[in-house]
Amino acid sequence: MKKVNNVVFHPFDVIISKMTRRIIIFSFLFTCLLLSCKKNYTPKPKGYLRIEIREAQYVAFDRDELPYGFNISTQTAVETPSKDSSLNWLNIDYYDFEAKIYCSYQPITPQTLPICENECRRLIEHSVKNADAINERFYENKERHIYASLFLIEGESASPIQFTLTDSVSNFFRGALYYTYGSNADSLAPVTEYIKKDIVELIQSFYWKK
Repeated sequence: MKKVNNVVFHPFDVIISKMTRRIIIFSFLFTCLLLSCKKNYTPKPKGYLRIEIREAQYVAFDRDELPYGFNISTQTAVETPSKDSSLNWLNIDYYDFEAKIYCSYQPITPQTLPICENECRRLIEHSVKNADAINERFYENKERHIYASLFLIEGESASPIQFTLTDSVSNFFRGALYYTYGSNADSLAPVTEYIKKDIVELIQSFYWKK
């Protein structure tokens, strides 16, 4: 034991006193650190992944086995069935954006045309919660016998753009844009707008071979 000014200190009391001072000092330093972090912290606004958009160049897409042709972007790849296949489809693959335009073709008659058109509209309306979000635009080229409808779907939708082309007599062509992965419509808006220009080019350059 230690005696100071007639006060007797037990060795254990001295140890406790030193530990108390260390705890106080540590608590003070930790509090200063917290205050410093809070002062310098600046919340960052929510953002989206930056997507690089390059200027589009177009080339003619024309296959002997297909009854139609059109222009496509050089930044795409076209997937087609084998020549001996009876399937009338093709996919336009935007590999940089993980997106595809799924296209199909079928012969029609003037009597079956309304059935095809109504079925397409039903599928489009089924893909959105609010039918008012569908903005339809019409294209016409009488010299080429092209009558097209472009459907732009606002808000969240599995397919933000769809379109149809027909000669109203014997041919019907349909396309729908889908993204490989699910994402927010706002974050994909620049890509959707970019692909929309390609689809407009496809429609305006489209022709029937028969």
